[in-house]
Amino acid sequence: MKVFQFTAWCFISISLVISWLSHANSIKVSVVDDKKQPVEFAVIYIKETLPKVSDNSVVIDQVDKEFIPYVTVVQRGSAINFPNNDEIRHQVYSFSKSKQFELPLYSGNPASPVVFDHNGVVAMACNIHDWMKAYVYVVDTNKFTLSNKSGQAVLTNLAKGQYEVVVWHPKAKESELLNAQKINISDGEHELFFTVAQKTQFKAWRSPKSTKRRGY
Repeated sequence: MKVFQFTAWCFISISLVISWLSHANSIKVSVVDDKKQPVEFAVIYIKETLPKVSDNSVVIDQVDKEFIPYVTVVQRGSAINFPNNDEIRHQVYSFSKSKQFELPLYSGNPASPVVFDHNGVVAMACNIHDWMKAYVYVVDTNKFTLSNKSGQAVLTNLAKGQYEVVVWHPKAKESELLNAQKINISDGEHELFFTVAQKTQFKAWRSPKSTKRRGY
């Protein structure tokens, strides 16, 4: 009996290792602008369609009269909470085709989160403070990430196969589909490089009185 249990345990362990190795591949992505400077807050995702999620909760905060973070990427069906941690009230809204909503003047936490159930770009603002702007990018996949200040990000836990990697940024000239590359994934880490030509200087809107660097 003990030999049988040990053999079964070894079989399960080997199966788990093989399964983990098959998904342990990754893509390191680097994003720069047309002046070869790193681009922060670039949305990077695998183009695929997965079932809509309904239990993924995300937070976009309001601190020092700014949205934090400047860019958020979520899978379709995700709910986003918009707490207001300022001592003054904000009024959050969006007229975007992908999601139209309005949270009337409030402080603290709204009564309920906002569900983002359509793909695409959602540009948001505060009706009281003109400089407060932020973006939500809604995708059909759970394989996504954002570039850091060095313009780099990593997509992890990928099985072997061919993928289309898409990069989007709110200040890019090209449409998202012009910033797409296909790649065949085998074992290990792979690299992709993207150039995002800018239509304006990369800069996140922030409070004129703010001394904290948030975004660009």
